[in-house]
Amino acid sequence: MANSSHQATNQSGSSAKGGSPFQEDVSLLSALRERRSSRALSDDPVEDDLIVELIEAARWAPSSGNLQPWRFLIVRKPERLKLLHEALARGNAWMKKAPILVVVCANPTDDHIRDEKPYYLFDCGLAVENLILRATSLGLVAHPTIGWDEGIVKRNLDIPDPVRVVTIVAVAHPGNVEEMDEDLQRREKSPRARKPLEEIACWDEWTLPVTLPEC
Repeated sequence: MANSSHQATNQSGSSAKGGSPFQEDVSLLSALRERRSSRALSDDPVEDDLIVELIEAARWAPSSGNLQPWRFLIVRKPERLKLLHEALARGNAWMKKAPILVVVCANPTDDHIRDEKPYYLFDCGLAVENLILRATSLGLVAHPTIGWDEGIVKRNLDIPDPVRVVTIVAVAHPGNVEEMDEDLQRREKSPRARKPLEEIACWDEWTLPVTLPEC
């Protein structure tokens, strides 16, 4: 949007015109198809260099006016993880097995607001998608979540106002689905479902749906 367009930046902060700071191991389409918000996590450590790759991928996301409002608090020390666990809703207890929790934050004043829409949320979402796809290409699980108490997160991790917590991403090596309870196993084994194309996209008019070409 710059002012109304989203731009990617290189390491010096200027617009990227090709090239990439990291090597692709899996095609983008493969990563999109393979990505899953799995709750089956291993508590094995995730190497620091892999975490840096995830953040590097996130850093290259576009943002409104190239303002890059995102901030990533990477929680890995057991005592810090325990403090973060206090904020989790009961339904997110599975996150406690993750050796890394990435708290994605932003200061709302660091980004544009247009028509009462705060774009820091959208921009952080773009960055998180980059992180998730890179994690998938590296064989990691990266599961973004809701279901935590923002006040407790901020208090326990000393996150200052007016910074907001946008999401918490559980990062781990894949775990054993069979070790999960029956309900979580059922959810893990269910097929990924997406709304049909004609329900989500239209050509030119709201009532002219896009359809897949006939084979």
